[in-house]
Amino acid sequence: MKTAFIVLKSPVEQDPTHLVKRLAERAESSVVLVEDGVYQATVATAAERLTKVAAEVIVSEEDLEARGYGQSDLKIGKAAGYDDIVDCIMERTDRTVTV
Repeated sequence: MKTAFIVLKSPVEQDPTHLVKRLAERAESSVVLVEDGVYQATVATAAERLTKVAAEVIVSEEDLEARGYGQSDLKIGKAAGYDDIVDCIMERTDRTVTV
């Protein structure tokens, strides 16, 4: 079952990888980083952990830019607009878990 994990918190506040690993296989997992969750993709250690548990990492472009970062700052994933995020959640996955 394909699962989208929406991560809202920074790596300082939370490590979402344990929950992702428990609820879905890597090949079936997409992680969507929004709000302070975008920092998960800019910190090397957090990005490395996500690489091990998710096949896809999508970073909210708007939230990334609001924090002064851009695509070139990402250690993992790709920056995407809300349309792409909604497509991932609504069309490409079977369930959504907010972490």
